[in-house]
Amino acid sequence: MPIPYPAVLVLSLTAIVAVYSLGMAGVYALPWMMFFTAITASIYGLIPGLLSAAASVAGLHLFRSSLLDYLVMGFILFLSAYLAHQVGESLRRAHRRAKQLAQVQEVFLQGLEVVPRFFERHQLLRELPRLLSRLLRNSHLRIWVFSGAGRVELLEAEGPEAPSELVWQALRERRPVWLEPARVAWLPGGGSYELALPLLMREEPVAVLQIVRTEAWRPEELELFSRLAQTIGRQLEHLHDLELRRLLLQVADRLATADSKYEVARTALRSLMPALGMEAGAVLQYRRGVLRGIAWEIPKELRPKLVPLARELQCHQGPAWQAYHSGMPFFTESYSAHPGALPELKQLGFETLVAYPVHTRDAMKGRVVLVLAHRGRLAWTRGRKEILLGVERLLSSALERALQDELYQRINRLLTEAWSYPSQEVYHRILEAAVELVPGSKTGSLWIWEKGAYVCRAAVGSAWDCGVQMGEEGMLEWYAEGSAQALEGRPRIRLGGGEGAEATANLCLPVAHQGRVLAYLNLDSSQDPEAFAEDSLAAVQLFATPIATLVHELQNRAALEEAALTDGLTGLYNRRAFDLRLKEEVERARRYRYPLSLLVIDLKNFKPINDHLGHAAGDWALREVARALLQGGRAGDLVFRWGGDEFAVLLPQTDAEGALVVGRRLLAAIGAVCLEGLCLSANLGQATFPQEARSAEELLRLADNRMYADKRASP
Repeated sequence: MPIPYPAVLVLSLTAIVAVYSLGMAGVYALPWMMFFTAITASIYGLIPGLLSAAASVAGLHLFRSSLLDYLVMGFILFLSAYLAHQVGESLRRAHRRAKQLAQVQEVFLQGLEVVPRFFERHQLLRELPRLLSRLLRNSHLRIWVFSGAGRVELLEAEGPEAPSELVWQALRERRPVWLEPARVAWLPGGGSYELALPLLMREEPVAVLQIVRTEAWRPEELELFSRLAQTIGRQLEHLHDLELRRLLLQVADRLATADSKYEVARTALRSLMPALGMEAGAVLQYRRGVLRGIAWEIPKELRPKLVPLARELQCHQGPAWQAYHSGMPFFTESYSAHPGALPELKQLGFETLVAYPVHTRDAMKGRVVLVLAHRGRLAWTRGRKEILLGVERLLSSALERALQDELYQRINRLLTEAWSYPSQEVYHRILEAAVELVPGSKTGSLWIWEKGAYVCRAAVGSAWDCGVQMGEEGMLEWYAEGSAQALEGRPRIRLGGGEGAEATANLCLPVAHQGRVLAYLNLDSSQDPEAFAEDSLAAVQLFATPIATLVHELQNRAALEEAALTDGLTGLYNRRAFDLRLKEEVERARRYRYPLSLLVIDLKNFKPINDHLGHAAGDWALREVARALLQGGRAGDLVFRWGGDEFAVLLPQTDAEGALVVGRRLLAAIGAVCLEGLCLSANLGQATFPQEARSAEELLRLADNRMYADKRASP
């Protein structure tokens, strides 16, 4: 209940007049004079109180008081004026403090009520100064948003572009800090009191709420503002969780409809980049020793320089390769200072970058690397990392499904299309698919069991040359797991060794069928000693059944083809085989740029043996000629029975001079075939590609013409 100060003043004056009228002593008027003086000093201040005390002392002469009474009562009146002023001032200060505290409490309570109504973090930060400015009179508020790398930005408010030292201190110490008084240049009035409240999310500063006013900060206010900042921080965390949940649901829904790894990667990039504020991004997959782009999102003006890097990243340095080899994410806000930074990215001014390995099941390292970059400097806060981790998990699951589908489709296509290719082409396609699809592979070779030995029938970037043979014991020694494990088709991984001197990791798969190892598939990596892991084993085992099926069928087909291409009497290749191999060998010689010579041989004196000694003797003579041609030739030479008593010999990597030497030797060997005094001889025609002929037809025609010319010239 308020005190009726005017009534007390009137009552005091009335009492003084009554005491004077009754002729009473001044001591009876003293209490009322004290009331009058004290109320005046309490309400209007010390000076009016002292003036009212002086007026009261002057009025004491009406009561005919003594000098001592004047002095005593004057002292009492002046003391009451002073004490009343002090008490009044104290009450006024308490009233102002209570009023201000009530105002701050109102701000706090309304903040608690209003903050949860916002559904976006940016909206909350943008509206916060306006909301609090309506409640905090005579105060100036602004929000400084922390963007990382030593940068803060003023959010939609007037004021200086550079934050005060107190704002930086609040960011560094992550606690409320205040300064009193502080001279703020942009605030009228000069001396002011500043408060900086960091807004934390996941214990990391997101922004700073700066409040400047002309009155000092009291502990109660600081406590309430600190609690308000904590409330805002918790709401920011809640909004971040909601935004992350919405983003992940959206990404999961989009990835569920993605049919290929390209669409999966593109969908993840288009969802993730806006959420993180990134400008450029790519999803890279390790294939055959390089990181190849599955998908990328690059601004139009940057594509000429960045698209080649996104398509294929060969250098084994830099953050992307670091993330691949280590299996750990790489974050940086100063990319240009990194020793492995690519010059193209440095020239374009990229500073913020992440290389994030995408882990699939059973993989010790990320076979896929997600790379995102921004030309400015952005902080890799826990919030951004949580978004990245959540999307990476969805991307990992979707990519694993897409890569598995790709593997199955490629194997099925091999099985369905294999019969439309020659045998050697089938082996090469099998190996290419394995090298491309088995994680960690860069090179490889495929060894097939043929005629008592394993023959290298296909090689991709391997140190082995096709055609090289290895015995069964040698291959088992290389496999090093034992024959029982080989017959079970158990793959093995060897680290620190492999094909050739450069290989550092090898994956060997024995392909067994009906109690025999039909083939060995070798895959290698010359750059990573830990290239192969459980995911590699799981992928390579999918090739076992297709390889066994294809090799078995191809060998059966080869046996049938060999029967169709072999002369039944001599065991040599027949005319049909000659027509096929001639074209193949000419094309091979053209591709590898080596000479190829052809010898055409027509026997002489064969008809007398056949006519006088019988057809059995003639057959014997032909078999002996075939044996002489095979023994007189070299490894790699191809001998054909062209028809009747005519033969042909293909000499790969042999020029004209070398062919003449081989021809003389073969003629001598034929001359040694004799029966009952009848000895054979032959006419010879020779031609060489590309010295003398430019095609298979020209080569055959020239050699045939020379053979007939030799026949006409001989007696």
